[in-house]
Amino acid sequence: MKLENKRILITGASSGIGLELVHQLLQISGVQVVGVARNIKTLENIDSRYLFPLSLDVTLPENVEIMINESGVKMGGIDIVICRAGFAYYEQFENCDYGHISRIYETNVLSPLYTLEKFIQKTSGKISFVVLSSALGKFGLPGYALYCSTKYALDGFHDSFHFEPHKRLHFMTVYPIGVKTNFYERIHTDMPLPRPFQSADITAKTIINGLKRRKHRVYTSKAFLIIFTINRVLPFLVWSYQKFQQYIRRRMFRLRVQTWGIVVNRDFQ
Repeated sequence: MKLENKRILITGASSGIGLELVHQLLQISGVQVVGVARNIKTLENIDSRYLFPLSLDVTLPENVEIMINESGVKMGGIDIVICRAGFAYYEQFENCDYGHISRIYETNVLSPLYTLEKFIQKTSGKISFVVLSSALGKFGLPGYALYCSTKYALDGFHDSFHFEPHKRLHFMTVYPIGVKTNFYERIHTDMPLPRPFQSADITAKTIINGLKRRKHRVYTSKAFLIIFTINRVLPFLVWSYQKFQQYIRRRMFRLRVQTWGIVVNRDFQ
């Protein structure tokens, strides 16, 4: 698929992978981008007449409809939607309450699925929809139970939805590995992140190449794909990694209880 002159809507566009996608897509001839985030200061600093920042909380269903409608007006239609908005908790699950659980599911699962529904309803012609799951949507890690479960949900949706007939829709799910951005450096750097890391620009390039090739699943790390494939035959490899992460988590939580508390809200891809 050629991306020249496409009209693209990106959620979670103010930082990390979303912001890098904005920068790279604007380099393609004729591409227009609506960048959606709660805080759009970084988007407003980008000097481009083809970028339209839009400040919205996409966890609210009424805002999803506003987002689709306004994006269509600003760009004269929408060809591609990329749902990047999402976040993670690193925590012990027993410290959660209902609102805590609801917030991450509304952001990571309900919002992109409702966006897909409205995108299909309010457009015509050939369209593409991209949702960012995670490598942690393929296997779980201690401390990320809620986050992993939301990404498993997206992976399960892909498995089922892929078999439904949608002649005009190209649906793509992306599985990034950990992307360490400046956001991570602004808060507690002692928190263990799933490894290996990958830069946001490489991740964005992989997503764009997946769009061009109209792929259905995109794994941004070849190393992860190899490990994931081998694990089907030798499952103890990932199990060993999970046990190692469990050991780290126990040490970190003991330290955290003594210093700055247990539950931390973190941005993740």
